[in-house]
Amino acid sequence: MKFKNISESDYIKLFDLIQKKDKSLKIFLFSGKVGSGKTTMIKSFTNKLSVNNNTSSPTFNIVNEYKDDDKKSIYHFDLYRLKSINDLVEIGFGEYINSGNYCFIEWPEIAYSFFVDKYISINISINSKNSRDIDITFH
Repeated sequence: MKFKNISESDYIKLFDLIQKKDKSLKIFLFSGKVGSGKTTMIKSFTNKLSVNNNTSSPTFNIVNEYKDDDKKSIYHFDLYRLKSINDLVEIGFGEYINSGNYCFIEWPEIAYSFFVDKYISINISINSKNSRDIDITFH
């Protein structure tokens, strides 16, 4: 699914569309250049999932855990700084993605070998300061 000239205010609609297509999808992989809006989109998605805290990029923590209104965990990863699959193993990455909880993953390239179940890839391209092209692929 490709979307052109999408603004930040459209991100919740994208999440709704994804949920209508396949509500069982819990693993979301986000790709795009630095500053393309990966964290901003994840913030919109977590807000839609009733996360009432400030979603922020876990660049230094690698993973942030948020709780929804039902106290279910939602995991947000930034894998940019990781150098090897061993780094993923050390943080228990496989356990997170097999938990059945939502996992939003920025910079997923190093982790592709972990994704054997259904997941969704979202690639964000910058059009202008307030506009993005979004390419969504269901796997």
